[in-house]
Amino acid sequence: MGLGIVVAVLIAVAGYAILHETRKAPVVPAASPAAIGHEMGLSERPPMSADEERYAHGLWQVHDQVRTAAIRMTFAGLAYKMGDTDKAAMRGKVSPLSNVFKEAHIKASALVAPPSLQSLHDDYLEAIRLYQEASRQMTKVSKADDDQNLLVAQGMTEKAAAQLLKVGDALWPGEYKPN
Repeated sequence: MGLGIVVAVLIAVAGYAILHETRKAPVVPAASPAAIGHEMGLSERPPMSADEERYAHGLWQVHDQVRTAAIRMTFAGLAYKMGDTDKAAMRGKVSPLSNVFKEAHIKASALVAPPSLQSLHDDYLEAIRLYQEASRQMTKVSKADDDQNLLVAQGMTEKAAAQLLKVGDALWPGEYKPN
């Protein structure tokens, strides 16, 4: 029963990640976005300042690595839970990802976020930390007789993914590289 839930949750997370990564750019409506937003009672999103653009561009370089490593980690867990790989093979795939997340955290920490983006910056650093800890938890699965560590890791990756989406939607709508 528990194994089925873990597999279902991992499949859902992987499906969500794949869908998010492959979604197409939104179709531009005939009316201007400002007019539509005004009709809906929304204000137009102000353009980023030069400092915000620089920060978004710098973080994009880190984000590309984090996103790819997170997807690899999810698929390694899925392959293990579906019986396509054993514990040792999963550990071999996930273990190097801890270093990827560690390096990404160092690079992201070195970026200076403008005050207007500081809370997003903090959220992003926390997401990377969660991914790094999740990868450590997943490597513990190969040493244990049960998959409890995998469940713990799954909860961390779910929270981290939600934080990345929040930051991504704010900095890179549609996940396009900033100018």
